[in-house]
Amino acid sequence: MIKIFNKKKEITIQTNGVPVHILKNFLLSFPSNIPKYFKDIPKSFFDNQKRKVRSRTTIRTCSGFINLFKRSILFTCPYDIELFIDRHEIRGSVGPFPWSNFIQKHADWQFIQYAKTNYDCVLKFSPQVSVQCNQNLIITNPWWHMNDFETIPGIINCKEALELNVFIAVKKGQNHLYIPQGAPLCYINVETEDSIKLVYKDKKFKQSDNLGLSYTFSNLKRKLVTNLLKK
Repeated sequence: MIKIFNKKKEITIQTNGVPVHILKNFLLSFPSNIPKYFKDIPKSFFDNQKRKVRSRTTIRTCSGFINLFKRSILFTCPYDIELFIDRHEIRGSVGPFPWSNFIQKHADWQFIQYAKTNYDCVLKFSPQVSVQCNQNLIITNPWWHMNDFETIPGIINCKEALELNVFIAVKKGQNHLYIPQGAPLCYINVETEDSIKLVYKDKKFKQSDNLGLSYTFSNLKRKLVTNLLKK
């Protein structure tokens, strides 16, 4: 169980899959949640003679950008996800597991068939994590991290523990989806003026622990193979 809290608010996150000591690497608060390219952006514009233009500043000083990340948690993918998609079938895997352990395809009658859209379908990814908070949490697409896929936004009313689901829109003609481990999945926005602190406690929201044990061994195997390839 992970607790994210400030002076007035507390968010409790429990996991039934990824062990908590690993999951903490995939829930990032400020400033770790800021895109890596941010540090390469200068604070001010420079003219053709490389002279600083005092009245022209960049996003590095934009309060809208900074406040977004101060009030957000970046949830990154705990697994490698690879899917092959067509209208009638999905094949692939989520980490060492069959894709169907974590992902469902939303039926077209949910909304796709009624919308004039460039999207072919919506996938529901359930990473075996639950959230609980005394206020609504806003889930948004991690736009600033420039993904190759889009996360559908929504608001979670989670005064009671609620499983966190990430909805991914698949574009027409897209027959392959690859999301590497550590790729940004969504921003979890928290309306607060206080800083966000994460406290970790080990408690599961389901009785079964098979996924957690399998994840540990799978992650170890992944690291061993990576080290062998480097050699």
